[in-house]
Amino acid sequence: MNEDMDRVKKRVDKRLEQHANPNHSEVPFNDAMEHYRKIEGYPTKNLSKVNIQGLTLPIRILGYFFIGTMGVGMITVFLLSLFK
Repeated sequence: MNEDMDRVKKRVDKRLEQHANPNHSEVPFNDAMEHYRKIEGYPTKNLSKVNIQGLTLPIRILGYFFIGTMGVGMITVFLLSLFK
C-alpha cells in the first residue's frame, strides 16, 4: 500500500513540476485534462494549436455546416436589408 502511495506521490510531483515549468505549458496537469485533450478534443491553452483535422468526421461536418449556415445567413440578412 505504501509503495502505491509513493508511486502516486512521485507521479503527482512530476506532473506539478512539469506544469510549473514555462517551457512545458502544454503538459496536462492531471489525467482528466489529458483525457479531455486527447479523446474529447478539449482545446489547449494556446488556441492556435487546436487541430480541427484531428476531430472525427461527423463533428467536422457539423462544424462546417453550422459555420457555413451562419455565413450564408449573415450575407442574406445584409442583402435583404439593402433592398428594403
